Amino acid sequence: MGKQKILTVDDNEEIRNIIRILLESEGYEVLEASDGDSALSLIDESVDLVILDIMMPGKSGLDVCKIIREKYQMPILFLTAKGTDSDKSLGLLIGGDDYLAKPFSHAELTARVKSLLRRYYVYKGKEATPDDNYLTHDIFKVAKDRNEVFTTNSEGREVQLDLSELEYQIFKLLIESPGRVFAAQVIYETIWNEPYLYSSNATIMVHIRNLRTKIEEDPSNPRHLLTVWGKGYKLQ
Repeated sequence: MGKQKILTVDDNEEIRNIIRILLESEGYEVLEASDGDSALSLIDESVDLVILDIMMPGKSGLDVCKIIREKYQMPILFLTAKGTDSDKSLGLLIGGDDYLAKPFSHAELTARVKSLLRRYYVYKGKEATPDDNYLTHDIFKVAKDRNEVFTTNSEGREVQLDLSELEYQIFKLLIESPGRVFAAQVIYETIWNEPYLYSSNATIMVHIRNLRTKIEEDPSNPRHLLTVWGKGYKLQ
């Protein structure tokens, strides 16, 4: 496999240069864009990761993320001067995978990039495997080795669900032990492979909410993915 390709999108040339020098020193191929339209002209299946600033002239990073998510599933790391939980939640809601506030350390950026790429390649789609390589529970069937999740609809038909990589990993964790209550800390440290902080709870809540909109017939009254107040989440 050749070098992994990363697209960095930021209207600040100095920041783009810093990121490019840092990532090239780690062996990555780096593409640069100074605005949303330029980024969209560069994006294709060969891009493994997008580092995307939120506040840009023209199309914002959020706008660009929405357009990317219409066609592509590579991880998106939001990079922005904004650091509130609401900004973070909004970015994750529209399809981002992680969030890093400016100013950031070189070590922190590198760690986030490596973590996102590792998860992406571990769970990237592979050729079909026999049914014994699926986890099943109730109306759900989840592939063990790739982002492939099915449910049975009200007509008895099996349909595939469109989950992000992180949603898939969380759902796979829950379906491996149905009925078990997973604390937010356990979910975060298992899936993100990083120490849990208080602010991490907002990240988990956003992804659980997104999961419910995709797997539940009525997300406001979930029947499968339940919250156990004060303890965590479980798959019923």
